[in-house]
Amino acid sequence: MRVKVADGRRHRDDHIEFSTIAEVAERLHVAPRTVRRWIVAGDLVVHRVGAVVRVSEGDLRAFLALHREG
Repeated sequence: MRVKVADGRRHRDDHIEFSTIAEVAERLHVAPRTVRRWIVAGDLVVHRVGAVVRVSEGDLRAFLALHREG
């Protein structure tokens, strides 16, 4: 899903990418349950719209940067 909101208006060239919990788990080679634990612990920020839960690419990158070793 790609939507970018800048100055309250949408622009065709700009976008924000969102992933499901299952997609994040697959990308990071962990179980979806692990991703849910990160969310509950407040380590991974999510966006909720009703029952739909999505992780933005920016929030995932921030999470990974904070949990990088070395």
